[in-house]
Amino acid sequence: MGETVEIPVEWREHIHPRRGGIPGPPVALDEVAAERAREWDLAARPIAEEMLEHERTDPELGQALRAWLDGEADPAGAAGVAAAAVKYVEGVDATAFLDAWVLDHGLAFAACAVTEAFSIEPGPVPRPATPGSGGAVLLVAYGDGAPRGWRGEIRRVTFHDHFPVSRWVAKDAVVKRLRTLLAAASEDEYGDAVARLSRRRGDVWRRRVASYLVPTETAWLDGSPGSSFGSRELDYEFLLCSLSSAAQIGDVRWIPVTPAVMGTLLDGLGADALPLLEIALRQGLNADETRPIVLQALMGIADEAVFPLLLGHMGEKGVPAALQEAAERHPEQALRALAPLIGDDTTRGLQAAGTVRGLLYARPGLAEAVPPGSVEALLPRPAVPDCADLPDVLSGKPTRSAKADWADPALLPRILTRGRDGALPASATRRLLNLLARKAPEAAQVRAFCDRHSLAEFSWAVFERWQALGAPTRHNWALAQLGLIGDDTTVRRLSPLIKLWPGQGLTGRAATALDVLAAIGSDVALTHLFELTRRGRYKGLKARAVLKIDEIAAARGMTRDGLADRAVPDFGLDERGTLVLDYGPRRFTVTFDEQLVPLVVEPNGKVRKSAPKPGPKDDPALAPAAHALFTGLRKDLRTIADQEIRRLELAMTTRRSWTPEDFRTLFVAHPLLGHIVRRLVWTTASGTAFRVDEGRDYATVGDDPFAPAPDDRIGIAHPVLLGDDLRAWAELFADYEILQPFEQLGRPVHRLTEDERGAHRLARVEGLVLPYGKAKGHSQGRWESVDADGGFAGGWLARRDPAGLYVVADLSPGLGHYMYGEGEDQKINAVWAGPAPARAPKDTVPLGQVDPVTMSEAVHDLVRSAF
Repeated sequence: MGETVEIPVEWREHIHPRRGGIPGPPVALDEVAAERAREWDLAARPIAEEMLEHERTDPELGQALRAWLDGEADPAGAAGVAAAAVKYVEGVDATAFLDAWVLDHGLAFAACAVTEAFSIEPGPVPRPATPGSGGAVLLVAYGDGAPRGWRGEIRRVTFHDHFPVSRWVAKDAVVKRLRTLLAAASEDEYGDAVARLSRRRGDVWRRRVASYLVPTETAWLDGSPGSSFGSRELDYEFLLCSLSSAAQIGDVRWIPVTPAVMGTLLDGLGADALPLLEIALRQGLNADETRPIVLQALMGIADEAVFPLLLGHMGEKGVPAALQEAAERHPEQALRALAPLIGDDTTRGLQAAGTVRGLLYARPGLAEAVPPGSVEALLPRPAVPDCADLPDVLSGKPTRSAKADWADPALLPRILTRGRDGALPASATRRLLNLLARKAPEAAQVRAFCDRHSLAEFSWAVFERWQALGAPTRHNWALAQLGLIGDDTTVRRLSPLIKLWPGQGLTGRAATALDVLAAIGSDVALTHLFELTRRGRYKGLKARAVLKIDEIAAARGMTRDGLADRAVPDFGLDERGTLVLDYGPRRFTVTFDEQLVPLVVEPNGKVRKSAPKPGPKDDPALAPAAHALFTGLRKDLRTIADQEIRRLELAMTTRRSWTPEDFRTLFVAHPLLGHIVRRLVWTTASGTAFRVDEGRDYATVGDDPFAPAPDDRIGIAHPVLLGDDLRAWAELFADYEILQPFEQLGRPVHRLTEDERGAHRLARVEGLVLPYGKAKGHSQGRWESVDADGGFAGGWLARRDPAGLYVVADLSPGLGHYMYGEGEDQKINAVWAGPAPARAPKDTVPLGQVDPVTMSEAVHDLVRSAF
C-alpha cells in the first residue's frame, strides 16, 4: 500500500490506525480514570446482582454477570456491569472502563469487553410506538420505596433500542483508542485478541465492532457498509474504516468526507479506494468544502484510473489544478492513462493532450514510458537555433502579463521561421503570447514571418494547455487566438468540438469558436461553417452559424449561395482532379468515386480504398507524409463530400442556375467538384440538356459538341424537364457506366395531367395520411409551416417555387409545436397553390402555374411519406 498511495502528513494523526499501516498517536492509559471506573463497577454490582435474577435476563448473560461478580475475568460480565453503572449510577464517565479493563486484565480482555458492550443493554425492551403516541417513551420515576426488580433485566440489544445506554461504554472515542492500542500491540497480544474476539462474534453488533478493531481479519466483514444494518450498530464512518479490500466495498452510496476517513481508506485499501473516492467526488452536499479533501486523496494515488476520473469532473472547482498536480506527482501513470484519449475530437481529448504535452516538454525522458505511436505529435521537436533577426512586432523585452503567464513557452512547441531553419527565442514567443492575450490584431503579422504549420501547432498547443487547466473564462483568449494564427488544421480539429459544446452547457464557447472559423476564413473554414448550418442537434448553434455565414457573404458582396460556391477547397488536387502519393520507390494516384470517396490507384491499375502503410523499403520521410496526407484528405471529405452533394441536389430541386462562365470556373474546372459535374446532366435556361465529358467539353444526349450562349443560364437538369429525352439520357449514362452522386435520372417524376394543370386542387394526393414523424420532418426541411409573423403554424405544409408561388398541403389535426417523435397521424385534406400559405385554400391559382420541378418534388414527398 505504501508504494501506491501517499497520505498527507497532516491527516495521519486523524487516521484510524490498523496493524501494518500508518501508526496512530500513542495512547496513554489513565490510572486515575481506571480507579474511578473500578469504583463505579463496585457501585453497580448490587444493581447488576438484582438484574441478573430477573426472569427475563438472558441466561447466558446472567451466567457471565455471575462470573464477573464472583471475581472471574469475564468480558461479557464486565460489560454488563458497566452498562448498568452508566444507566443507574450517577456521574459515570463510561470511557474510563477501557482504561480499567486494559490495566487490570490486558488488551485482549478489553477488546472482548468493548465488543460485548455493543450487544448488551440493561432494562426491558422498549415497546414500539403505537398510533397516536407520537413515538414517545414513558419514563416512571420511583422514590426510595421502589419495588425490587423495577430496573428490569440484562439482555442483548434489539432493533427497538433507539437510544441504548451501553453505547456510551463503547462510544466512538473508546473504540478508536482501542483500535490504536491493538494496532501497536505485540504479536502475542494482537494474536490473543484476534483469537478471543473470533469466539465473541455472535450477532451483527459484535461482528461489526470486532471487524473494526482488527481489520486485518478481512473475512470478518460480512456484508458491505452500504447495506442497511439498523440503528444500533457502529457509526458508519467506523464501518468504512473497517474495509481492507475492494471486494468488501459493495454498494456504498455515500462517504463521510473527512481527513480521518479519506486517510484511513487510503491506508487500508490503497488504490482500491478509488471507487469510494469517486462516490465522494460525486456527492453534492457541501461539495465546495469536501471536494478539496477528496482531491487531495486522489492526488496521493499512483494509479492510472485517477486521471480519467479527474477528467470527468474538470468543470468543478479545484479539479483542473488537481489533475496537473497528480500528473506531476505520477507522470508515468498519467502518460499511460491519458495518451489513449488524445485525438478523439472531444474536450476530454484536448485536456489529456494539454496535460501530456506539458509533461513531455518538462521531462523529455518520459517519452520512453509512452507506448509507441500514441503521442509523437506532442513530443518536443529537435533543437533549432534561435532566430536573431526578428520582426518589430516580436522584438524587445516582453513584459509580465497575468493573462499569459500560465502559457509557459517552455511547455509549448517552438515556432519555426518561414524557412524552418530557425525558431523564435523564448522572449519573442512570450511577446507573441502577450499580444494574443490582448487579442491584438497585430499578432497576425507573425504569419508572414513564421512557418504557418508550426505557428498553427503552437496555437493549438496553447489552446490544449488552456483546456488542461480547466478552460478558465478569464483566459478565454486561448480560444480566440486560434482565429489569428490558426490554419485549416485548426479548423478540422475545432469543428467536432463546436458540435459538442452546446450539449455540455458551453454554448458561449461554441459561439466564440464560430468567430474563430470566420477569422481563419479559408475555404476549409467556410466549408465547415456551412456544414454547421446544415447539421447538428442544436438549433441555436445552427442559427448562429447562418448569421456568421451571412456576415461573411455580405462583407464579400455576395449571397450565401454564392459564398458556398466559392468556398469548396481543392485540397491540393491537380488540374485533373487527382493527387499523387509519393512513397519514394512507390507512387500512387488518388481519385474519387461518385460520392467523392477517395480511392487509391496502384501503378498496375488496382484500386484500393485506403493508402498502404509505409513499408521498410519506402522513403522514411516521404512515405509517412504521403500516408498522413491521404488520411487527412479522407477525414476532410467525410464532412465536405456529403455536404456538397446535398447542396447540388438542392440546387436541382430549387432550379438554381449559373452563368456559363461561373459554371465552368466554379464547377467544371474545380479539381474536386469536377468529379461530380461529370456524373450529372445539366441544362440551359433555353432548354438544351448536356453533360461534361472527361476532357471537360460539353456534349448533348447524342454526343454532339455543345457550347452554351454567353448570356444563357446553366442549372442541374431535373428529370421532369428532360421530357422525352429522359430515357435516352438514362441509357447513355448506363452505357458509359456513369454512377450518379444523387438520384437524378432515376428520380421519380410526377407530371400534372392537362386536367390537373387547370385545376385549383390536386385530388390525387388528398386523403393521404402521413405518419406524424414524416410530416414533422417535412416542416423542418424543404417544406415550411410558419405563419406571417414567423411563428409555427402546424396546420399546413408549404413549399415555395422559384417564382414565389406556394404548394400548400392542409393537414388534420395539425402538427404540435413541441412534439417531434410522437403525435397523431396527419391527413391531407387539400392540396392547392397560391401566393401565400394559409389554413384553408385562399387566392388559389391553377396548379399549372407552379414550377413543374417544385410540383413534382412536392407530390413525390407526399406520396413517398404516406402510408
